[in-house]
Amino acid sequence: MKNLEQIRAANAWNYANAGVKTHGAQGGEVVKKLPALIMSNGLLAAGAFAYSKGKDDGWYLCFDHLAKHLSHKEVGVVPPDKDNLEKIMKYLTMEADSSTLKQATDEALAWFCYAKRFVKKGSGNGGENDSD
Repeated sequence: MKNLEQIRAANAWNYANAGVKTHGAQGGEVVKKLPALIMSNGLLAAGAFAYSKGKDDGWYLCFDHLAKHLSHKEVGVVPPDKDNLEKIMKYLTMEADSSTLKQATDEALAWFCYAKRFVKKGSGNGGENDSD
């Protein structure tokens, strides 16, 4: 049986190696900016911002992977079918209670601790590791 730290790391590793765009329109590493956005504005506001960027943007794609983590069967913060940005936002805004939102926020920040270290500098996923 895996512990939660192993699951977080594995899901973050999957995101970093999924071959998806990890940058915003201006080239910044969104995975490094999202935790601060969540802490200052909340998970819902950060999700709304990511949603506004569109499906091909790194912000949206990062949140999609976060939703996959939060809906992972061994994490279970949200139901397993809430595995993308649109579904998780609908769930957290219309169905979940405030304690579920808090738990999702806490788990999101824990996941980002791994994700921001696994994602590499440069275009896409190439370049040197940015663990500083």
